[in-house]
Amino acid sequence: MSRDLYEHEPERSPDPPQARAVEVVIRPLPEPGERDGGQPENRATDRDREPVERQRLSREEAETLREIGRFRAIAKVDLERFHYRGDARAMNRELRSFGRRGLAKSHAVLNHSKTFPVVVLTKKGQRVLGRDLNADPNQAIYAGLTKEREASHDSAIYRMYRAEAAAIEARGGTIRRVVLDYELKRKVYAPLAKDRPHLKPEDYAKRQAEVAAENGLEVVNGKIPLPDLRIEYETRDGEMAKVDLELATEHYKASQLAEKASAGFVVYGEGGGARPEDRDFISEILSL
Repeated sequence: MSRDLYEHEPERSPDPPQARAVEVVIRPLPEPGERDGGQPENRATDRDREPVERQRLSREEAETLREIGRFRAIAKVDLERFHYRGDARAMNRELRSFGRRGLAKSHAVLNHSKTFPVVVLTKKGQRVLGRDLNADPNQAIYAGLTKEREASHDSAIYRMYRAEAAAIEARGGTIRRVVLDYELKRKVYAPLAKDRPHLKPEDYAKRQAEVAAENGLEVVNGKIPLPDLRIEYETRDGEMAKVDLELATEHYKASQLAEKASAGFVVYGEGGGARPEDRDFISEILSL
């Protein structure tokens, strides 16, 4: 769920029920630690290394830092599974190297009474990557954790991304950029917070619709739902496209899921799908 969702939205009277119905389909999120087939990727040799701000980084090491930085936090088990193709030795070797050089570090995160390590960039790693190594200047790069209690949810977003990215690539698409809700929240709420004090309710509603459209979003029940993740990609035909993803947790209600579907989001469920007791309303048509 997007953090602090709608906190800058004005108070509005409940809208009358809408006539349209929304079908909610929850895609299964890969379970943590599941293994993929295939062989480990070949890591770089010293011949591939180039000095970067007094750092000797291979192209593969730079790509690892970029992978971590654009998602803010990735669970080590998922980094091993997806990025290193199951090669734990290569992962641990590079992470130790990053740690010695002050580029990345691990945090122990609590989730349902269990702890697991996540990897984040340091400020130094963010600076090095953002200035010298990040190929796309439009790609936001993050460092550190925001809130410890949200780290488990944030790290699961990477698994959601990998599942959707595999489907995009299977259709011949190429991932160009990922956008977290932090970035969308700033683009949506900053102008609305500035304009709200000066506009009448009807004018604010028009402005709200304009801001939503500018950012490829929808106004639903007087609010602008924000996805957890947006993937921007190039299709097989060379056209630019996007898909907005939401990671549903066990706390979601049917009305919340319907709202996300109304906004056009693709919904994934933690733990490989929804809880057994939720299956009835997931499979039925839900009315807002």
